Amino acid sequence: MPPPPPPLPKLDLPTKLAWVALFGGPAYLLVAAMANWHMEGWALFTAVAAFIGGFVALVVRMGDGPPSNDSGWDDGAVL
Repeated sequence: MPPPPPPLPKLDLPTKLAWVALFGGPAYLLVAAMANWHMEGWALFTAVAAFIGGFVALVVRMGDGPPSNDSGWDDGAVL
């Protein structure tokens, strides 16, 4: 039986806000469309901008840098 996995890392505030923006913008648009609410232009713009901003923030924070020095000569799969 394998050992239990390590706990998930704690998210910092900018990451939490990015996730909320990523899902909150489309969720607001979906609820507004299903409830047949009249949407002002600024609300539509804000929801779309929140989605795009959250996505961009998460992609930028991914940290796709070079592997650490202790990873050895090969960072591929082990067979």
